[in-house]
Amino acid sequence: MNPSEEFYRRLAENMSDLVALHSPDGRYKWVSPSSTRTLGYSPEELIGTDPYLLFHPDDQFSIRNDTHVKALKGDGNILIRYRIRHADGHYIWFETLTQPIKNEDGLVVELHTTSRDVTEQQDLEEVLSRNEAVYRTSLESLVEGIVVLNASGEIVTINSQASVILPFLDAKNCQESLEGLIDKFIYPSGDRCPPAEFPSSLTLKTGKSYTQVLLGIPSAQNQKTQWISFNSRPVLSEIPPTPEAPAVIISCSDVTDRIEREDLLKLWSTVFQYSSESIVIINELGVIIDLNKSFELLTKSDQSTWIGKSAETITANSPSETIFRSEIWPELEESGQWTGEFWLRDKKGAIQTTWASVTRVDQSEITTNHFILSMSDFNERKTQEELLRHNAGHDALTGLPNRLLLADRFKVAINTASRNNQRFGCFFLDLDKFKPVNDLYGHAVGDRVLQIIAHRMESIVRSIDTATRIGGDEFILIIQGLDTVEEYINLAERLVREISIPIDIGSCLLYVGASVGIAIYPDHGSSIEQLLSASDAAMYEAKSKDLDIYIAKEV
Repeated sequence: MNPSEEFYRRLAENMSDLVALHSPDGRYKWVSPSSTRTLGYSPEELIGTDPYLLFHPDDQFSIRNDTHVKALKGDGNILIRYRIRHADGHYIWFETLTQPIKNEDGLVVELHTTSRDVTEQQDLEEVLSRNEAVYRTSLESLVEGIVVLNASGEIVTINSQASVILPFLDAKNCQESLEGLIDKFIYPSGDRCPPAEFPSSLTLKTGKSYTQVLLGIPSAQNQKTQWISFNSRPVLSEIPPTPEAPAVIISCSDVTDRIEREDLLKLWSTVFQYSSESIVIINELGVIIDLNKSFELLTKSDQSTWIGKSAETITANSPSETIFRSEIWPELEESGQWTGEFWLRDKKGAIQTTWASVTRVDQSEITTNHFILSMSDFNERKTQEELLRHNAGHDALTGLPNRLLLADRFKVAINTASRNNQRFGCFFLDLDKFKPVNDLYGHAVGDRVLQIIAHRMESIVRSIDTATRIGGDEFILIIQGLDTVEEYINLAERLVREISIPIDIGSCLLYVGASVGIAIYPDHGSSIEQLLSASDAAMYEAKSKDLDIYIAKEV
């Protein structure tokens, strides 16, 4: 015997499992010493005998067909559980792994088996099987919904909580494929979740666990999405599963309220951080624990300057230096609210005047007592009001005047032209080839194209003119101070040429054109409505005749 064979012989002899070599007909050729402990037979008693004499009569057929015959054909890793008779006459449960041993010609010359006593495990499984009521009670007591599937994706069992969370499931669904019931789920992005990507489907496919997968069920009635967190895990077993055996366990929890709370917290966090008002959060000891960006701008400092310091340092060295002790704290103690003029000195020493409010927030289940100090900068408020007025009259994307401001500019132009017996032009400009840009490259690129074209228009028109975006890819221009129709046509041609210059966005070179309809006051109309209608009709004439520019017909 060579050293390698001696090593493997010693290894087998010292294994707790029973290791054996069989001839092709199944008879024992070699048996490890553990047979004495496992079966009560010495190796010498077993060698040369037919193990089928020891197998339980009810198991012999499955052993021969599911293991022996397959192993003789060369199949390996065959695991089977069966009963075998102990030397004292009683049967024990064996779990055996069978491997074929082939010669150089590929013929099976021996069978190698490794067996272990699994009687205790089998007994435990039988006890669990007999205690189905205990299992069902445990399942029903869970706050999570539980759905058990077999290897075919069919529902084996569900608990009552699963029927509450997933109303389309009930006990009647058992033995029905879950995949046919899960066609309405969506991802948080709003995209539909295909049944093949549902957590249990992925577990059946990959054998892996998927945890905390968030999916929603849209509700048509109240426009509210039900959000559910899913966990999907494979059922691991040393016993070869039957087709009906549990293969996947899904647990689910309705997290709609939690998601809504998180969304609300995100919303309020955004409001807090980006509010135009300066906000400081103070704990019950009067110490600053948080502040927003507006306060940093107001005081020309950053968070590290203030976090952990007393709120009274905010007014240090200012006309309101003692206001916390003299007014704010006493008023908060009495009514929970203080409002008044509030002076503070910024990091550079300048005095800032604000209108401030301090509110006491009493302890709740999730917060301790704290105070919220909010301050409005008078100068900042003026700036915000001006910004609001600007935004009300201008297009948010391009910054050009919108319909609201266009109406005012029209009135001014008509009054001026009428008083001075002058003309002005109304250009209705519509972009050509813009829709393919949106379709091919997306709305983000389309928006950038609109911004560039708006900038090009502004570079052509004068300060006395008005270029407006009225929606989509349509623009209205009021052109004043030109004397002849030819001058208006020349200006329109310049606009078309400028707009038609290729637009380079990243790696994309985009080509956009324009069609312009021109109406002249008072030749083509004396009111806003008439001029818009005439220039609109002229623009469509330009498109239909494949022209860049078309002059309206006189009324």
